[in-house]
Amino acid sequence: MLAAAAAAVPAPVRVGSLVLRTSVRPPAVTAAVVATVAAVCGSRAVVGLGVGDRYSADEARRYGMPRASLAERLRALEETIALIRQRTPSLAIWIGGVHQSLRDVAASTGDGWNAWQLGVDKLAAVVAELRAAATRPLVVSWGGGVILAENRDSLEEALSRRGGAEEVATQGLVAGTPDEVTAELRARADLVDELVVSVLPNVASNWLLFSTKVLPNLAR
Repeated sequence: MLAAAAAAVPAPVRVGSLVLRTSVRPPAVTAAVVATVAAVCGSRAVVGLGVGDRYSADEARRYGMPRASLAERLRALEETIALIRQRTPSLAIWIGGVHQSLRDVAASTGDGWNAWQLGVDKLAAVVAELRAAATRPLVVSWGGGVILAENRDSLEEALSRRGGAEEVATQGLVAGTPDEVTAELRARADLVDELVVSVLPNVASNWLLFSTKVLPNLAR
């Protein structure tokens, strides 16, 4: 439904997913869903695919779903990509995840790749390896959560609500005032083609602060 709503916006907004876990549903089902989105959105459609991470293991257990092995999940990913290519050849397929096996898939069959919440040093090393290995044009992106506050006092309050500065850093979140967040994101933007940002908490006032105090300073 969200994709359909975004598709109705008369603007050059891409529509799709950041990372769909391909082990959750049969490859043919995912390919059919993606084909429908592409039919509605046309060239604006993009689909991000992945195999899940340590957080999705607990999610699968709570929903009573079996936790497949990495090899099985990678096989499901490759089958899904193949079916999407058959049904919707022009659709942009992004791969999400930093595991070497996922980077190999991105380098050989993907149109894009997303690294979620990697630090600058790790991101630089991984991106260099990926670009060297890519056998086709590949859009490289960094994605992550941003905790943004107008001043230091507000920032301390925001950090405390998420377990403190150390916990936030462990999660790989970017946190700071507008100038600090701009500097952190700029360091990542210099390494990749695109940034995918989620402002936390996801409320209108935070997005307004981001769009007025950070985003203009990231424009290339």
